[in-house]
Amino acid sequence: MIFGLSLLYWGLWLAILILWMGRFVTSFLSIYLVSALRLDEGVVGTVVAMYGFGAIIGCLFGGALSDRFGRQSMIIIGEIGAAAALLVVSVLVDPVALGAALFVYGAFASLPSPAIAAYIADVVPPKRQQRAYVLQSWAINFGYAIGPIVANQLIKISYSLMFYVEAAVMIAVTILLIVFFREVRHLTTSAPAARPEGAMSRNWRRVLTDTPFLGFSLLMFGYFLVYFQSTSGLPIAMTDLGLGLGDYSVLLTINGGMLCLLQIPAMKLFARMGNSRVLVMGLAVTAIGYAVQAVAHSWGGFAIAVVLWTLGELGTFPIATTTVAAMAPATARGTYQGVYNVVWSVSIALAPLIGGWVIGGFGGRMLWIACTVVLVGVTVGLRVTKGSRDAAMAAAMGAEDDSQ
Repeated sequence: MIFGLSLLYWGLWLAILILWMGRFVTSFLSIYLVSALRLDEGVVGTVVAMYGFGAIIGCLFGGALSDRFGRQSMIIIGEIGAAAALLVVSVLVDPVALGAALFVYGAFASLPSPAIAAYIADVVPPKRQQRAYVLQSWAINFGYAIGPIVANQLIKISYSLMFYVEAAVMIAVTILLIVFFREVRHLTTSAPAARPEGAMSRNWRRVLTDTPFLGFSLLMFGYFLVYFQSTSGLPIAMTDLGLGLGDYSVLLTINGGMLCLLQIPAMKLFARMGNSRVLVMGLAVTAIGYAVQAVAHSWGGFAIAVVLWTLGELGTFPIATTTVAAMAPATARGTYQGVYNVVWSVSIALAPLIGGWVIGGFGGRMLWIACTVVLVGVTVGLRVTKGSRDAAMAAAMGAEDDSQ
């Protein structure tokens, strides 16, 4: 045990860390399409959105199939397929072809996400799952902080190099999982391959009739629509104000760096507060950050806004994933995480479309005002639905105890 978590967990954690250190194409995709391929801003939004639509398919099948056939198969298939699709994207220039390739890339790249989240719940006891998901988020954010620095240097040489390096990282991570972490294929609880044939349909019926879970997912959908403006609307809005790629890259590094520095120290505080309270407070701080962004006209103003909504982010992503894991029955963890990740993927698809449309028609300031309003609504909604969510988590916990 390391940090109270087993080596089964840490093997996958290391793979996640390496993967996200080289996962930067989506963050720079809008700039690449505008600066390198000279596509119209409206067209760029549509092309980038195709990645999100592909991700919807990946999440839908990735979660359910991981419940049936195992977590690691979905992770490996997803990484290899995403690497191949990314290499195709790097040589395309036609918007239609780019959109189709990004759709495929999004589908493969999203297959592992629900499998990873479900696997963590498989091998980590419920009382330590919040810690496990926070540490997973730390690994992602550390990679997210390093990635923009690496990508900025690669772009100075060639935009194509950015695609090649990310594909190479995906392949390297896959090799690590196959060669060095073979033991993580064998889940310690509820082995998916042992479940009956009808399990997938039963899991779908269960998740689609779980009102507290669906309500929570809908509220998080509003948050995700706002969050993904950081990689779609924000670079375009900053470009319109005369700020450059380097300015945007530094903001991404500030975001990832703060999360890396503060995520682990915040774990003890989060454990004392409880999931629902952390989520509400995190959303409230995020809303303040976007309100500041609405009046920002310089890099310094955007930097202050990023600091604020980064502090809010500390209590959103890992705690939300922990909440989903706590609400899901053991036999349907992948399906629950898959549906939750579909919400994420739909947001990735719609955020560029919405952000581009609002900026094109009304300007960046109006986009940030709208984001602030949405965040206030989500914060209130999470507070109002706290009771039903806590009851659902208690019921899932009781059912798992009874089965043991």
